[in-house]
Amino acid sequence: MESTLIGCPRDCYDTCALRVYVSDNRITKIEAADNWYTGGILCPRAARDIERVYSPRRVLYPFIRVNNGVFRRIDWDQALEILVSKLREVLEIHGPEKALFLEYAGNRGIITRYASRRLWNFLGVTQTDGSICDHNGSMALRYTYGSTYGAFPRDIDESKMIIAWGFNPAVSAIHLWRRVLEVKEKGGFIVTIDVRSTETAKQSSDFIKVKPGTDGYLALGIAKYIVEKDYVDKEFISKYTYGFNELVKRLEKYDLNIIEEITGVPKTKIIDLADRMHSNKPFTILIGYGLQRRYGGGEIVRLISIIPALLGLHRAFFYSNTDGLPINLAEVDGSLAWNPRKIISMEKVGVELANGNYKFVYIHLHNPVATLPNAGKVVEGLRRNDVFVVVHETHWSDTAKLADLVLPAPTFYEKFDVVFSYTHNIVYLNKPAIDPLGESIGEYQLMCELTKRMVPSKYSDLCLEPIHLLKVALGNKNLDELLRKGFIELKPKPKSIYQTPSGKIEFHCSLSKWCRELNLPMREGIGGNSELVLVTSAHPLYIHTQFEDVYGSIKGELHVNPDDARNLDLSTGDLVEVYNDKGKVVMRAIIDPGLSKGVAWAPRQALTYSGERINILLNDDVDKYGGAVLNSTLIKIRKIHSPQEYLREENTIFK
Repeated sequence: MESTLIGCPRDCYDTCALRVYVSDNRITKIEAADNWYTGGILCPRAARDIERVYSPRRVLYPFIRVNNGVFRRIDWDQALEILVSKLREVLEIHGPEKALFLEYAGNRGIITRYASRRLWNFLGVTQTDGSICDHNGSMALRYTYGSTYGAFPRDIDESKMIIAWGFNPAVSAIHLWRRVLEVKEKGGFIVTIDVRSTETAKQSSDFIKVKPGTDGYLALGIAKYIVEKDYVDKEFISKYTYGFNELVKRLEKYDLNIIEEITGVPKTKIIDLADRMHSNKPFTILIGYGLQRRYGGGEIVRLISIIPALLGLHRAFFYSNTDGLPINLAEVDGSLAWNPRKIISMEKVGVELANGNYKFVYIHLHNPVATLPNAGKVVEGLRRNDVFVVVHETHWSDTAKLADLVLPAPTFYEKFDVVFSYTHNIVYLNKPAIDPLGESIGEYQLMCELTKRMVPSKYSDLCLEPIHLLKVALGNKNLDELLRKGFIELKPKPKSIYQTPSGKIEFHCSLSKWCRELNLPMREGIGGNSELVLVTSAHPLYIHTQFEDVYGSIKGELHVNPDDARNLDLSTGDLVEVYNDKGKVVMRAIIDPGLSKGVAWAPRQALTYSGERINILLNDDVDKYGGAVLNSTLIKIRKIHSPQEYLREENTIFK
């Protein structure tokens, strides 16, 4: 039985190495590779990935919509003729800004994701800013440090203390969490700071529950105490930072009594945490993405990130390490040579579509109906009669079911690619373990087919051989080693180098207009008894909506604090209507004492009892840094006393 080493390219922190066993061109077993990061441990998704590869929900052939959601199989020649004809018509009559290319991180391979952008960048069609996930925090770190990278896993190994701040790695990064637990086993101290008692909190040395949206104030309180206690590393501050005196002035108006009132964290807890940071160096702060998906989220990340610098530590935070790897993605995707005519906010895709701003939409590596906020507008827009929608997908997703043309894509087990991580520095070479199922064609291969039909031959550099693009991305030396070994470890960029205009950590902006001034965090309001802040986050069995064909739909359960439940007369298992100005859904209430008062929690992309995803309720505004504010969604809850009552009033799926 043959085996192949495959790097998992899903949108996951861990980017694990898998050993794939094949017999007669069929995957028979998947194991975790026993390298220093993956450690021989499979996540629940990879453990049942074979079922997903051979799922009855696979898209295996091209299909055209004929009427009322009914699809008819066609051949690839017909599919390409229709696609090219529709796209060319829109480009010639309406211009490239009326064609929209939607993609995201369904597969993060260099060829699959980045090289397949080349045609769309060349055509100049409208694209999104990719801001749905980590944008606020990324921009904040770039203003302060010049880049987003920080501690790599081997740095975490050397830490004496880990603070998981708004991050639940026990669910969303289990291999990273394994390293954190090893720090604990060696006597290290683990702290979780969150609005709910997460799986990570339950395994930590200490848990600090904070009111939603007030994490920035908690960071201010810690910084204030560090300054007042003279814990600051003055030599480090002088050599590596800019604007320390301005920061101190900003801290003067706050004391720990105010911070305690705002955050709900006792002053003694704040002091204890700051003392532990001072006495347990080096430490690492793991900053979660969900933390910054709110109003003021960028400032929260920025304030948290400067704490290690005050204590003399270079980049002792983990957020996203892609920028710390020597990979040239901008030349691979063609963005150095060509640019979209128009870029729209990812959060505003629904409104843009519903307003009829596009005549042609092409979607791959993305399930916007299930993942974007204000999703009712996404559905409304894709259903318009004046737009032609193409979806290139591995499975029949929520979005594929609304398309006019559906094209089959291979899974990552069925194509050649190179995969890198936004956590560690290992890069994997993926050779196909099996032949593509059905008539599946890879994303970049399809872009090349379109290029042949649409672009004059003088632009032959649009569709280059994958090996050439990998040389551009990695350089000849790294690629040669990768081709020889199947994986390489890239050398991360130095942590003591800062890419800001001053070349230092900027607590305050240097003279350059490039920077945004550090502002005090905004205080997010909490509604009354019937209005709560809705927070959504990852579930251990799913990557967004992937694996619903294996584990079933993501349950539409809404977790509520006991005090809020009493005010709303709720018990566990009650059917509730959850609503706001975006829409309404039906869910099951779960009373959860681990939640902060005023907060409701649901699994990300939960499928509600009324048939919609939870994301139809999510806030589609943007933070001042330009990213999502999904976790600043306000909801109201009404108890449904019987399914019959709801049937009578709302005509739902209980019929």
